[in-house]
Amino acid sequence: MSNSQVNPQCVQVSEASDGHRLLVECLAGESMEPTVIVDNDGPHRFNRLFRALRRTDLASNTRTSVDAGLALLAQAARHQAPRSGVLLGHQRMVAAECIPVLGPSGAVHAIRVEVGDSGADGGTPVVPLEFDSLNIARFGRPHGLVPPLFRSDTTWTLPALLERVVWLDKRLELVAMFDPVDPASRWCESLVIDDPDTKSRRHLWMAARSASDQDGLRVVRGVIADITAIVPAPSRDPLIEHLSARTPRGHGSALMDLRTTLMHSFSCGNDPRMTSWRHRNPQIHPDDKLAVLQVLTDLACNRSAQIALRIRFTDEQPWTTLHAACTPLTNYSRPQANIDFWIENRN
Repeated sequence: MSNSQVNPQCVQVSEASDGHRLLVECLAGESMEPTVIVDNDGPHRFNRLFRALRRTDLASNTRTSVDAGLALLAQAARHQAPRSGVLLGHQRMVAAECIPVLGPSGAVHAIRVEVGDSGADGGTPVVPLEFDSLNIARFGRPHGLVPPLFRSDTTWTLPALLERVVWLDKRLELVAMFDPVDPASRWCESLVIDDPDTKSRRHLWMAARSASDQDGLRVVRGVIADITAIVPAPSRDPLIEHLSARTPRGHGSALMDLRTTLMHSFSCGNDPRMTSWRHRNPQIHPDDKLAVLQVLTDLACNRSAQIALRIRFTDEQPWTTLHAACTPLTNYSRPQANIDFWIENRN
C-alpha cells in the first residue's frame, strides 16, 4: 500500500462470495449521501454506495432491488435501530441486515450492512469517535473486538491520535479538518497502533467528516475500522523517525501546524515532565501569553524565534520554565514549525 492511494487489489469485492459485508459511513448525517469505506476485501475512500451494492448479490438484478437495499439502510439510520429484510438477488431471495453504529452523542456514525450469508465471524471491528471543541476524541460503544485503547471510557487528544497516522502528509490532511479559517470537510486514511494485549501491530482505517450538531455547531465525527485481518499494517513514516532521531539529548521536539497552532509528531524521550505534552495542552502563565503570541507572529512571518515560558498541566502543579527554539518550515503542504524544547533543570 502506498502513501497516496489504496491498493486496487485490496478493494475489489469477490464475486464468488456467498455474502457481502459493507461498512457505510453516515458521518455527515442526512445532509450527505452515505458512502462505503470498507467492504469484504479492504478499505475504500468514500466509495459510492449505489456502486458498491451493485457488486453484491443484487448485481444481476434490476435497480429496484438496489433501491430497496438503500431504503433499508436509510431506515436503520433514521430510526437508529437495526433493520432487516429480504431482497431479490441472483434469481433468489437474499437476506439483508443493516446495523447502525452510534457515536458518543447518539448520532449514527456508520451502518454495518450484510447482504446474503456473510459467515459467523461478526465482520470488521468498528468503533465510532467524535471530537469536541477542545479537540478531545471520545469513543462510542465498539462493534466487535477492538483494541482496549478505544474503550468508551477513554479519551484521546488529537495529537495522540495523529501519532498513529501513517505518513506525515496524511497527518497534515487530518489537521486541516480543524483549520479555523478553511477547514477540510473529510479525511480517510490508515492508522497503526501497537496492541498491548496481543503484542502485535494493528492496521486501522479511519474516516472522518465535519458536520453540524443539534445546536448548529461544527463537529468532527469519525469511525475507525480494524482491517488487520484484511490488509497487513503498513510501514511507519520514515520522516517522523528522522525527526525523532535528531532530537538533542534531554530535549523534546514537535511539529507545530501554524494555521491551527496544534503541536503534533512529538519526540520527548522519557522525561515525564515533557511527555504529558503529547496528550494534552499545558496551561501557560498569564504573564507569558503575550510572548507566545509574538513567537507565533514571528513564525507566521517565516522568522525563527526563541522563548522561555512557564507551564503546568494541572492547577496543583508548580509553574515550570520551558525553553523553546522555534524554526519555521516551508517544505510541507501546510505551514509548519519545528519546536525544540527543554525543561529548565533545578539545582
